[in-house]
Amino acid sequence: MKQQPRFDIDLDKHYNATLVVACDECGHETRLHLKNLTPDRAHRCQCGSTIAMSPGALLQAERQVNAIKAAYRVR
Repeated sequence: MKQQPRFDIDLDKHYNATLVVACDECGHETRLHLKNLTPDRAHRCQCGSTIAMSPGALLQAERQVNAIKAAYRVR
């Protein structure tokens, strides 16, 4: 079973979510807009490694974004 990528969530001033995904191979951080991501679609790191988010990982990210927005009382 492939390990899910590590990621952090950034929100811009309009509360649009960006995932900052760390490459398992080189550690480089790639910024991907959450609303443009689709499950299991591969993205390339600058080292050539493949970065992909499973449906479960995207769902987890969306839940975290919703929790952050709820904490700030933003919808």
